[in-house]
Amino acid sequence: MSYASPSLAPSSTTASLSSSPTPSAALYSWNPPANISDLTPFNITYFPSGQDNLHIVSPSSNQTNSTGVLSISSFTNLNLTDDDSALELFYPAHSINPGNSPQGGAEFYAQPLDLSNASSVTLEYSVFFPDDFDWVKAGKLPGIYGGHTGCSGGDDADDCFSTRLMWREGGLGELYLYAPRDKQAKSVCETPPQSVCDSEYGLSIGRGSFNFTKGNWTHVRQTVTLNTPGMQDGAFVLEVNGQRAINGSEIFYRGFPGSDSNTKGGLLGTFFGGHEPEYATPKDQYTWFKGFNLTIDS
Repeated sequence: MSYASPSLAPSSTTASLSSSPTPSAALYSWNPPANISDLTPFNITYFPSGQDNLHIVSPSSNQTNSTGVLSISSFTNLNLTDDDSALELFYPAHSINPGNSPQGGAEFYAQPLDLSNASSVTLEYSVFFPDDFDWVKAGKLPGIYGGHTGCSGGDDADDCFSTRLMWREGGLGELYLYAPRDKQAKSVCETPPQSVCDSEYGLSIGRGSFNFTKGNWTHVRQTVTLNTPGMQDGAFVLEVNGQRAINGSEIFYRGFPGSDSNTKGGLLGTFFGGHEPEYATPKDQYTWFKGFNLTIDS
């Protein structure tokens, strides 16, 4: 196993578009190569935190393992072939969200497709939690964002949205929604089996509707369909390992028309938290991500 330090020069390569039909009947699709050597295919527009916590790992790489964190046996548990690579994320002991020290995980914004005219967008990826992973209380995972960056961390979300996923204690999963809080239909905060919408931060939607598992890849596929500006008619669909987990409607993502309120790209961030010390990981931990795909459905 070896590590490649991810290059952050997104302008050197543009993502290829494909108009060929896919199972989701996508109009355009971004499919980065399975084995990447840097982050160029993601077309990163902003990388606010955690660059030192992200590495690209690949069984076929000939580069030197600069950290020696993982043994070969641990690496092969990921079931990667020689043609695969994965993003490895590091969470140092006692880290929580990126605003604290030590800084855990990483967060960057990716725009591999022009989504300015898209009304429905799908993001999918797979995430691996090792057998000894400690969930603690909660942690964030990638999702879609629109409007502008920074739609997280207590932002009022009056002119932006984000649809990150979140793990809770025991690996319970949920949609962690940032969108105009006071504009949501009552049904959004009644999504089973549990939803919590009284936070000054994001809205916890469908908590426990699925589980992340240890020792295996979990594949997630989320589709965001924008609302008519000012109307409660947006949608969010989440499939986990091919099974429907959340099917949300009447979601209010945006209050006004135009590209400033449309979907922008992927908010590819992960860290422990919460903001309180009890959310911090008690030990050094890792997760891995692969199989990113972004499609314009309409």
